[in-house]
Amino acid sequence: MGLKQAFFLLFCGVGGFFISCGNKPANVPQPICNQIDEEYKILANKEIVRQENDKIILVAKRYGWNLEQTPTGLFYEILNTTAGNFPDAKDRVLLKGKIYLQDGTEIYNDKTDGVKELIVNRSDDPVGLHELVKLMREGEKARAIIPSYLAYGISGDGELIPSISFLLCEIELILIESYIK
Repeated sequence: MGLKQAFFLLFCGVGGFFISCGNKPANVPQPICNQIDEEYKILANKEIVRQENDKIILVAKRYGWNLEQTPTGLFYEILNTTAGNFPDAKDRVLLKGKIYLQDGTEIYNDKTDGVKELIVNRSDDPVGLHELVKLMREGEKARAIIPSYLAYGISGDGELIPSISFLLCEIELILIESYIK
């Protein structure tokens, strides 16, 4: 490499550094590499979801669970039907049963943790659990597999639940109460 070429590369690198640190006008198009990165992320996420979906189907078969899948990706089965009511948004529901990982690690068990309280669409519980509860009537039992993207996602919970982990649930909706706050 000649001196002119080295100086040109150095000048472009340093100049690019200073230009990239400045404020850019809003109408400047994103570099092509950002578009490719975004497309790659979308494809990678779709592949993760597809692979997890395949694992969920295998786990359901292993347990002999006959699960339906909602449009959001929740797998569930209502085990007994009742004439009870469905919960509304903001209702307080009480649940018992267990929630665990594929390896059997318990996340929740009513025998050790007590009855679980959930405020529909309000509690910090996984979105998939809220979705499951809204599919149940008071007194019904259900089993479900909540995909990671409806549970604790790519980060897990920082304690028991690892990154990209789906949850297995066997729960009973024992009470629905109107909750206003």
